[in-house]
Amino acid sequence: MPSSDFRMPNSLLMSNSLSDLQSVFAKLTDLQDQAATLKRLRKPSDAPADVVSAMQLHAGINRNTQYATNIGDASAWLGTADNALTSAVSQLQRVNTLVVQAANASTDSNARAGIAAEIDAIRSTMISIANTQYAGRPVFAGTAAGNVAYDTNGNYVGISAPVERNISPGQRVQVNVNGDAVFGTPGNDLFTTLAQISAAVRSDPSQLTTLQGTLNTQTTQVQNQLAEVGARFQRVSAMQTQNSSDAVTMKQNLSNIEDADIAQVMMQLQAQQIAYQAALEATAKAIQPSLADFLR
Repeated sequence: MPSSDFRMPNSLLMSNSLSDLQSVFAKLTDLQDQAATLKRLRKPSDAPADVVSAMQLHAGINRNTQYATNIGDASAWLGTADNALTSAVSQLQRVNTLVVQAANASTDSNARAGIAAEIDAIRSTMISIANTQYAGRPVFAGTAAGNVAYDTNGNYVGISAPVERNISPGQRVQVNVNGDAVFGTPGNDLFTTLAQISAAVRSDPSQLTTLQGTLNTQTTQVQNQLAEVGARFQRVSAMQTQNSSDAVTMKQNLSNIEDADIAQVMMQLQAQQIAYQAALEATAKAIQPSLADFLR
């Protein structure tokens, strides 16, 4: 007849107890890691589907960051061009005022000489404006490798071509303004007109009416380019706002996937610590050797 005093072998009891203890300890360690890193996902096996989503969001955030850099660069290019063109329009308006004064029959030769000298100074200023740089590159030189768009005589030395930046998926914007589109083609450019006006003020005021008409047409051309730059700048500004909003959304989504709920983790950690302590005590009692164990 089988004995009713059935006893589990001590080695099996010890093995089961240690296995349970290791399981509790593993859970405790995982919760401690979450509390320390504030991250719920630390390795692919934690939640494979969530890890894939997190990787996609990280890639999206990286792309968004690059677009933000491109947008910032585009904004700086266009802002520099906007300031330069605004200054150019102001200078040309001053020239128009001087031409009106010089064309007045009451203006004597000495006064006209002073007016011509001021127009020459404005022409030099305009050449400096046309050589405005951003990050070491002249914004009106197109794709030319040099550091100026116009030489000291007002000759265009740039290469008319667009300089573009990728500001969002499938969207590019031209950030430069070609000098010949602003100041006119060689031979019919503003700098030639200003030189002709200066000469006419000094020696032949009868030409000023015709030259003033040319000047007004060229001033309108500069103003049109200023408006175009302003429109591009607004487009870039709108995309910058959208880019910032997208960044916040993606980071929030990533946080929802990756980050641990610290309040919940701390509550679970406290419960697991209690469970681990109880498992330790139970295991210690279960495998405590006795003299009878050694005599078997």
